[in-house]
Amino acid sequence: MPAATHPGRISDAVIDPEILDLEPMVRNFGGLTALVNDLYALFLRNEEQLRDDLAARLAAGDLQAARLAAHAAGGAARTAGARRLAELCTAIEEALVRGDPAAASRQSALLPDAIADVRSMVARI
Repeated sequence: MPAATHPGRISDAVIDPEILDLEPMVRNFGGLTALVNDLYALFLRNEEQLRDDLAARLAAGDLQAARLAAHAAGGAARTAGARRLAELCTAIEEALVRGDPAAASRQSALLPDAIADVRSMVARI
């Protein structure tokens, strides 16, 4: 894994940028500050809520609401630099746009691990 080095920041950490690209947060907040850690914690809580909402909407057959949840989760992931999670959310959203809830459900089953991967990277900073 490539090293993400930010001298003078909270820590030098080994971060997989495909899972978590720190640059957007570093650029927007001037480094890996305590505020950034708090924002990542909030982001992860929100992603878990959106994951649960998406699962509930899929189970209920409400594809439009599920698509909106996937879209919201993907947008938040992109903003946070959670690349792989954002790509997964986009794949779920695209499956729902195509009217393929089975594909969306298969992709949704990958969300817990994708969120856990981001959580693991956040724990390293």
